[in-house]
Amino acid sequence: MKRLNLPPLNKCSVAVIGLGYVGLPLAIAIANQKRCILSNKKIQRNVIGFDLDISRIIELKKGFDRNKISSKNTKKHLKNIKFTNDKKLLKKVDVFIITVPTPIDKKNNPNSSFIKEASKLVGESIRSSEQNKLNKIIIYESTVYPGLTEEICVPIIEQNSGLIYNNPKNERTFFCGYSPERINPGDSNHTINTIIKVTSGCNKYVASWIDEFYGSFIKAGTYKVSSIKVAEAAKIIENIQRDINIALVNELSMLFKKIEIDTQEVLEAANTKWNFHKYRPGLVGGHCIGVDPYYLTFKAQEIGFETKLISAGRSINNYMYEYLFQEIVNLLNKQNEDANDIKILLLGITYKSNCSDMRNSQLVLLAEKIKKRDLEITIVDPKVDRKKALEEMSLEILLKIPKNKKFSIIIFGLFHEEFNHLSYDVLKKSTKKNAVIIDLTNKIIGENVIHL
Repeated sequence: MKRLNLPPLNKCSVAVIGLGYVGLPLAIAIANQKRCILSNKKIQRNVIGFDLDISRIIELKKGFDRNKISSKNTKKHLKNIKFTNDKKLLKKVDVFIITVPTPIDKKNNPNSSFIKEASKLVGESIRSSEQNKLNKIIIYESTVYPGLTEEICVPIIEQNSGLIYNNPKNERTFFCGYSPERINPGDSNHTINTIIKVTSGCNKYVASWIDEFYGSFIKAGTYKVSSIKVAEAAKIIENIQRDINIALVNELSMLFKKIEIDTQEVLEAANTKWNFHKYRPGLVGGHCIGVDPYYLTFKAQEIGFETKLISAGRSINNYMYEYLFQEIVNLLNKQNEDANDIKILLLGITYKSNCSDMRNSQLVLLAEKIKKRDLEITIVDPKVDRKKALEEMSLEILLKIPKNKKFSIIIFGLFHEEFNHLSYDVLKKSTKKNAVIIDLTNKIIGENVIHL
């Protein structure tokens, strides 16, 4: 391969495509690092934050982040990024980092429409007939199955750019890499700077450039792998492993309930062995653990391989909200309360604690199922966009527990930081006589408190 004309590492222009839970903290990290961690050399990068959602761009320009990723000194963190939805501004960009969503459709098949559109956008942006320009680098961070980057995205870029991918002659070419995102929304301990970044590239020179690029601003360091496929696979199994482990304890909890054994006590006892990995039963949702396994099972089906364990884990975890609903029905039957007098309180409705994202939340599915039975449910969640929840899901969300109501069942779904004061004694004040508290957070102990 001829000598590559790669962008200058510390003076390149970078565009982050997609400004959600992954893209925004990444753009902030790149824009606010003024000296290279590896060499201590000065960094002078132009960083563009691109998103097609004009309302998102307007908010960020004003220093407001609806996802509360950078709640402290937000304006200060965002000032070094040029936010835009103007495609023309991407024409002079050297490095593109794609962080768009990769959801699933109603049939649990990969919905690659966002990543395809982003690839088309990049292809159009790098289209040029000039021979002496820098070779553009496109890095994907969105979760995909092994092979999707080079099998699906690269041909789209080639088609829309007129350039050749990874051309050995280094003529009219562009290069790609993959560095999986490891953002954990709502987690203040594991942030972008504290998590090792896996990196890869389409050839050894590009792989080294990408590794040094991330190493220049990721304090935790990097881990370079041999190929884009390896990096794609590493990302997807991180969440599949968690999905299967949670499915195991969910199945055990259902079994132990039938034979009248306390699951929590069993887990605590088993955890006294040094090599036991303690997982808790619960509802699995969101756009990672509840989605990623389907990308790998899709690829497996495509090549004729049956993923029995992965599919079984998904089936168990998908069932848990229905199982919980049936438990609620059984409890109400035992209480023998008139249906018109039944009042249920749900604390938290997002897919995880300290996060505002309601996508694929099993607590949303549980609330909808309760409403369909014409049972009165009060939902409290200070994290969510209440207007969006009402308009898109017909769910009315309150900020605080109403003081004038007594509840038959309280479902403590999530332990948001705003719920830190909700002890057993506090919750009891909002319950009727013989009411039950279903604690999914494993934080409450007391009379008539039950766990999964």
